[in-house]
Amino acid sequence: MNYLKKHYEFILAFILLIICFLLYCINIENYPFIDTDETKYVSIAKDMLNYSDWINIKLNEENAFDCFPLFFWITNLSCLILGKISTFAVRLPISVISLAGILFLFFTVKRILSKSYAFIISLIMATCLGSIIFSRLATSDSIFTNITMIAILFSYLSVIEETTKKKFLFWLCTYFFCALSVLCSGLFGAAIIAVSIITIYIFAGKVKEIFKPVFLFPGIIVFAIIVCPWNFIMLHKHGFYFIKEQLFLYNFLNYIGIKQILTVIFWFILGFMPWIFSFLWILGTKLKDILNSVYSYIKDNSQEKLQEKWNKLNNIDKFLSMNTIVFFTAFIFALLYGTKYSFLILFLMFPASCISGHYWYEYIIEKEHDKSIFFSTLIPNLVLIICSLIGLFGHNIINTLIFQGLNHLIIPLVIIFFVIPLIGIFSVILKGRITALASNLLLMICLSFVITPSIFNFMSVYGGENDLINFAQKANHEKVKLAAFIPSKKYSLIYYYDKPVNFYNNKDLPLLKKYLEENQTAYVVVEIKDLWAIEENNIKYLLIDSGKRYCLIQYMPYIPNQEEDEEEPEIIVY
Repeated sequence: MNYLKKHYEFILAFILLIICFLLYCINIENYPFIDTDETKYVSIAKDMLNYSDWINIKLNEENAFDCFPLFFWITNLSCLILGKISTFAVRLPISVISLAGILFLFFTVKRILSKSYAFIISLIMATCLGSIIFSRLATSDSIFTNITMIAILFSYLSVIEETTKKKFLFWLCTYFFCALSVLCSGLFGAAIIAVSIITIYIFAGKVKEIFKPVFLFPGIIVFAIIVCPWNFIMLHKHGFYFIKEQLFLYNFLNYIGIKQILTVIFWFILGFMPWIFSFLWILGTKLKDILNSVYSYIKDNSQEKLQEKWNKLNNIDKFLSMNTIVFFTAFIFALLYGTKYSFLILFLMFPASCISGHYWYEYIIEKEHDKSIFFSTLIPNLVLIICSLIGLFGHNIINTLIFQGLNHLIIPLVIIFFVIPLIGIFSVILKGRITALASNLLLMICLSFVITPSIFNFMSVYGGENDLINFAQKANHEKVKLAAFIPSKKYSLIYYYDKPVNFYNNKDLPLLKKYLEENQTAYVVVEIKDLWAIEENNIKYLLIDSGKRYCLIQYMPYIPNQEEDEEEPEIIVY
């Protein structure tokens, strides 16, 4: 017992490590890269590695100014260490960074609050659906979330810390990770971090501290050392065009409307499963209190009085206030850009985990919020049980209408959605507080093991990606040119063909016809439903192969039968 008490912190950290390893790292090589984002990023990384050009970001031999270098540097370093480009080598660093981010969250919150607080908050962040999915995909979303989260956490420490020496260190780390976030996703990283920090410091009555030379100048130097080299090289190579593309990329092109708001809320709710129910319950019951507290807090907006109020708060209230500020800051950014940048919605799960973790902590340790946790656990678990019963008695209908290739998952899902929710319901009824938390954890681990590889593989088959992979590999093997007549660019063709691919759409049919006439051995990938457009434009083709959604065609020149044309028509006498 003394040993457990002495090493309690490291035991909790080790448990988190094991959980994250199970959720993020197992089976990451057992499904192909997912179109379009994953294959887009991996295609760029592959070209960067093959041509030993670690500066220019090119996709299909065109500049990709909407991407930034940090992801490619990290994944290519992993490929070099492991000796080859593969699904495992590319996805591994994403999983490791996600795992490291959870451990950093644990040790930071432990410093601000306590070990138990830190463990519950980190557990919620680690096991939400969004964290699990994006930690298994080779995109920059998870890297951005974790880097930006670390920068924000260092700013938390700088606000709370009193000694100048430690504040200086925390400020340097904040600038360092802010710079990394810029190299990961551009201006978004700096904007979210800057707005969040400034708002927090205003709320704390310490805004002048941001501009203290002892913190500001060294921070700017660290930031410039990291950010400037790549940007200056790109500016030197591409000139004003690089600046123009960057500025255009981050224009606020979208507008806040009801559809935009509902879309963002929907994806956030889905990504923050299964903890979203307790978060929404808490937010609904506390929103009025939060607004009143903010209004009364800033009613007298002199920095001296704000700082006096801030100093009277305990660390828990300070922590909740800072996370509330970060959540609504990120939410506004998400509304402005919608689902155009999924990492904005993914980042919301960090402050949401910290807020939810506070109430779960008080439910387990302080034995409070029984009503909130009871209903937020009971309602979704009853829904899952009902779904499992429907699946049990109507699995043939469900398999026909919904699954269509995932019928092997019906029985495991019925068991998972019946047994584990039943445990959760009995836990809140009998007030088994730790068991109620553990039921959500068990649900996500089981779903991750049973569903994740199957769902990703199903997406590849159902979405026709397997067709694209097979056709690209066939064209590569036979050393013929490859083009595509599809509504949107499918980057699986680029990655698996390993050469540039010409893409055409309905507006480019004359160009496609000319391309086929000039490259009569070339293969063209066409969506099956669009073959009529090919035929209507008098493009004669030979069907080479066909899949679930796409087919592979080749140009077939029309040569009339001269002998038949020269024959006189047969006269038929009735």
